[in-house]
Amino acid sequence: MLRCIASVVVFAALGSGSSSQADDFHPRKLEPVETELVDLIQKMYAEYDNYYTQAEKIKDKQQRDKYFADHDPATKYVPLLTEFERTHHGTHAGLMAVRKLIHLGGGGGEFENARDVGRRQTLQVLKDYGQTREFPEIIRSLDTGNFEPQVEVTLNQIIKDPQVSEDNRLYASFVLARLSLKLRNWQQSWERRLKELQNGSDVSYPREKESLLSWKALAKSENKLDEVEQEAIQILETLSSSNSEVRQPGVTNIDDNWHIIEFDSEKTKSKPTLKEMAAGLLFKERHLKEGQPAPDLKLKLVSGENWSLADQLGKTVIIQFSFKGCGPCEAMYPDLRELAAKHNEKLTILSIMADEKQEDTTDAVKSGKITWNVYWDDFGGPVATQWAVTGFPTVYVIGPDGKIVTYRLRGEKLKAKIAELTRC
Repeated sequence: MLRCIASVVVFAALGSGSSSQADDFHPRKLEPVETELVDLIQKMYAEYDNYYTQAEKIKDKQQRDKYFADHDPATKYVPLLTEFERTHHGTHAGLMAVRKLIHLGGGGGEFENARDVGRRQTLQVLKDYGQTREFPEIIRSLDTGNFEPQVEVTLNQIIKDPQVSEDNRLYASFVLARLSLKLRNWQQSWERRLKELQNGSDVSYPREKESLLSWKALAKSENKLDEVEQEAIQILETLSSSNSEVRQPGVTNIDDNWHIIEFDSEKTKSKPTLKEMAAGLLFKERHLKEGQPAPDLKLKLVSGENWSLADQLGKTVIIQFSFKGCGPCEAMYPDLRELAAKHNEKLTILSIMADEKQEDTTDAVKSGKITWNVYWDDFGGPVATQWAVTGFPTVYVIGPDGKIVTYRLRGEKLKAKIAELTRC
């Protein structure tokens, strides 16, 4: 559970435009109220560290599950963060509390967990920050984590609210479109996982089956799914064909851990436009689904070699989107090294790196951390933008026939799938 939360927060920090300057660079000092918020968040993560450490000491699964359920720090800190936002409503510090609550709500877990409840409560005040330049950075992770019907309602309200800036309403429409295109996959995953549990699979967390049934009860009909998907496509087509120069905002950290951030006009100049992001989401919807032929990629690797996906026909291909400092990404590296050695000429691996500094990518190769094909894409680079990558790691598996097999697997399931695809 903690690892899931941590990956969301890490991605959110880098995704908002982590600085290529020194980590201790700060454009200004923290205000006293911001220091108060940072201290609160730091205490929360310290308790999460202890929470997870203690849980790992419990060998009995039932006792460990009970410990997780009974001692989640979110039950204490979500109300504290919610109260902090209430008492500092409308301020930059209040916005940062909203940001943290939304990030926590993207961590998954069982139905109606404290983090999900906190996110839902936060949605009620979100539009009050609709004039802030950091607003897109706050709402862009609303389609992560567990399914939450109120997110769709809130985004629609923001889009129609004249008190929200025009740029932020445009960005909310993009997030709504992205959310709408995820609904069918969400519902299919609930059905798929319920069947696995019915066939004897072990639960991944306490009350998993009950949670899946609760989400299933909220599912949209096939006709409604078709309707919202068509509306999403229309939104994206409008955005991608517009003359808008709205960009994903870049931000700068005010504290070392990125709990307090501010809009950065210089960084924003290098971020992808909303028009490009919408085009990428359309590209993903039309060309990156399981069972479709993978679109070609022609890249110049950090080694200087030219690499083409079309040239890999007949081999299984893993494409991993990664960056330095992404814990879940780097945790895959030993498995990727093992797969490369085991399957040799039947498998090709490519990592597309979102590092802001190219030297971070080349250093990973020189150090031997990465021993396969590597392409430096920069942060928010052309490949990640075109493939609509919103989380790291994103991992595509392409079969020897050139068709996309999956983009969902890691760990032992990834190894099993590669073994299946490379079998003589």
